[in-house]
Amino acid sequence: MQLVIIAGGLGTRLRPLTLHRPKALVPLVDRPQIAHILDALPPSCDEVIVAVNYMFEQVRDFFRERQFGVAVRVVEEPVPLGTAGAIKSLQRWLNGPFAVYNGDVVDTIEFDRLVAAHEKAQGIATIAVWPVDDPSAYGVVAVEKGRITRFVEKPAKGEAPSNLVNAGRYVFEPRVLDLIEAGHAVSLEREVFPRLIEHGVFPYRYEGFWSDAGTLPNYLNAQRLLLDAGHAKISPDADVTAGSLRPPVYVAAGAYVEGRVGPHVVLGKACRIGRASLRNATLLEGVSVDDKAEVTASIIGAGAAIGEGAHVRDSILGDTVQVSPHATIVDERVTA
Repeated sequence: MQLVIIAGGLGTRLRPLTLHRPKALVPLVDRPQIAHILDALPPSCDEVIVAVNYMFEQVRDFFRERQFGVAVRVVEEPVPLGTAGAIKSLQRWLNGPFAVYNGDVVDTIEFDRLVAAHEKAQGIATIAVWPVDDPSAYGVVAVEKGRITRFVEKPAKGEAPSNLVNAGRYVFEPRVLDLIEAGHAVSLEREVFPRLIEHGVFPYRYEGFWSDAGTLPNYLNAQRLLLDAGHAKISPDADVTAGSLRPPVYVAAGAYVEGRVGPHVVLGKACRIGRASLRNATLLEGVSVDDKAEVTASIIGAGAAIGEGAHVRDSILGDTVQVSPHATIVDERVTA
């Protein structure tokens, strides 16, 4: 079966990281986001089609240079046409029932089981769903007698029909494509799903974990889930002998640590951490953090430098940003 990965978004909620890289290639623990999806695919997935608009060349080149054990076709979407429009633009390459994954989700879904559930239900679509405490930021489904009967996109608090949200994993019959108008921006969630109900749309629930990674809090949650699930690692080429590590953490090759790091911290290649404190944070390649600095609940872009005694919390710093000694940055998005 073919898998379509929708990876065309601008990634505005992760800026400034996405000013220089597409969201699909933003590192998440030890791999670009999209690589986590391909790593989990079984042999029954015989082709992956990646639909890309923003920074198409970077995604194309990424897959030209790497092998994932499955054929990958990267298709440029010249004009953004929404989630459904992107799928419609791929119609010429689709040759039967097909799966669709959002590119900014990490989870434990099993591709074969999702497909088997769809084949058993014999509907036009199967949608993976996941329970959350607060569904107001998501697309929510109502389920009656084993079928999805209603979709509510981002309901007001207290007005959601259930706590089951659209998990961004689908299997569709080819005739779904006939319900999407070509050449126009079309939302899968708001426009297409409601049209499918009368044809039979079924939910699929699974065990494990789920998180999208499209905002700072959700990115850090996805990172926490992956670290807890076994992605924690300290490279033998890292020097952490002078530091204090609270697992789980990921420390890449060439990193040097003197300070307190963890839990749930990722250090990219060649990071240098003085006698500082880091918790629940991601530092991309080549970041330096000086003595007495604190970094919490933040993502720090490649080559950035945090000065002595500085405090960074709930923020995203772009590549090569320089934070002055003793500065305080809280809930900000900072570019160089």
